[in-house]
Amino acid sequence: MKKYVKASLNQRLIMISLTVFLPMLFVMVYLLVSLSNATDAYSEITHNIVYANQYTQDFKGRIDYSMYLAVINQKSVEELEDGKQLVNGYVTVNPYKYIDEMERACDRMSEWATVGSSRNRIRRVKNTLRSLEKCVNTLETGKAQGWKYQEQMDYFDGNIKNLTTLIREGIQDYIYIETTNYENVREELDIRTRQSFMVCGMVSVFAILVAGYMTIRATKSITAPIHELCDMTEKVAEGDFSVRTRRADMYEIGVLSQSFNQMTEEIGTLVEDIKQQQVSLHLTETKLLQAQINPHFLYNTLDTIVWLAEEHKTEEVVNMVTALSSFFRTTLSKGRDFITVEEEESHIKSYLEIQQFRYQDILDYRIEIDEGLRGYVLPKLTLQPLVENALYHGIKNKRGKGMIQITGKKDGKTMVFKVRDNGKGMTPQKLEELYRNMEKEKLNNNVNSFGVINVNQRIRHYYGDEYGLSYASSPDKGTEVTVLIRAENTQPFV
Repeated sequence: MKKYVKASLNQRLIMISLTVFLPMLFVMVYLLVSLSNATDAYSEITHNIVYANQYTQDFKGRIDYSMYLAVINQKSVEELEDGKQLVNGYVTVNPYKYIDEMERACDRMSEWATVGSSRNRIRRVKNTLRSLEKCVNTLETGKAQGWKYQEQMDYFDGNIKNLTTLIREGIQDYIYIETTNYENVREELDIRTRQSFMVCGMVSVFAILVAGYMTIRATKSITAPIHELCDMTEKVAEGDFSVRTRRADMYEIGVLSQSFNQMTEEIGTLVEDIKQQQVSLHLTETKLLQAQINPHFLYNTLDTIVWLAEEHKTEEVVNMVTALSSFFRTTLSKGRDFITVEEEESHIKSYLEIQQFRYQDILDYRIEIDEGLRGYVLPKLTLQPLVENALYHGIKNKRGKGMIQITGKKDGKTMVFKVRDNGKGMTPQKLEELYRNMEKEKLNNNVNSFGVINVNQRIRHYYGDEYGLSYASSPDKGTEVTVLIRAENTQPFV
């Protein structure tokens, strides 16, 4: 086949997709980054303001009232009840500990500040805190040296209260500066938003134009050759097998056109061959299935024989090989389509003996076929697929050991065989699906019940619709399949 250097349909579709996807991905990442930056800025400012506001509300009142109580009660700060709730809502504190806590809070506010002037305010607040600590210590020393009450109050009002006021105002300035930064962030966000709209618009227009151009070209390169192929196909359908199509400039269409031309050269003779093949198609499928050997079954059996040989289990190896030989002797049966019931019984017995070597922990079986049926004939591989189905879909899917029972008897002019298992069983829905598949005229190799369907169709083909398979099953109780075959000593006329 010729090599086409033109781009394939898949490549063109990928190019169109990338033309749209990559610019949109760029725009999306750009917008997400811009939005993330603005959100982070707002979040940092809000966090700083909320944190600073907590200390603005409490610090001055708690320090002032705690020192006031120390003066009027003539107690040291260590003698105050740290954490005592007052009538006015304030809680007493140890001034030294609370000033240390405030310094740590100032360190955090300085670290989180979004503008430099906020850090300057915090440095001033920390300097004032150190001055406040010295004033508290001076007041404590004065009390110890016997300062009068009025002297203590004058020092308290003129120093400590003034310093706590400065601290509160410093934190309020910090909050104000951080708040004004909202406007800067908003302006920056507005600028980025306008830029984003411009970028999105330009990228979108570019992507739409390029994708549109590529789509039109790809569409024309597909539709024109397809229309031509449609016209040629109509002529072929009318019986004109001399038509030929031109080579297209797209790889897939070119291959399709070349294949179409090659097909029309041979289709005339193939039509007659197909008609002849359809006459014997059903019987051919049946014979192919009868001659079919399941490779997995053969591989697993040979693996088991090798394992037994390696374990020096000579007797088991002999039994295994004997059963396998008997199994394939019946499977081949010198090309015959019909065998006796005795041969079919030997076939399923060999199969179960082989499988019992592999599944001895879960498999038991019992074969009870009347002696009077041994001389009657039936289609080859009638019972073995049913036994295999019972093992793989019934016994293997249940817990514990399972039993497969095969029985056969004669009822008037009909042979009645039953294959029972106490395995997983089928739900009503699964059973209904099985019956629907059995009624289909064409076999589907993909369904699990292919072998069962083939058995049913072969029996009906040879003996009529009143014969064949029927099922009875319950979930977790098992399945019973009944096989009805006309009792005959010779192969039926087909």
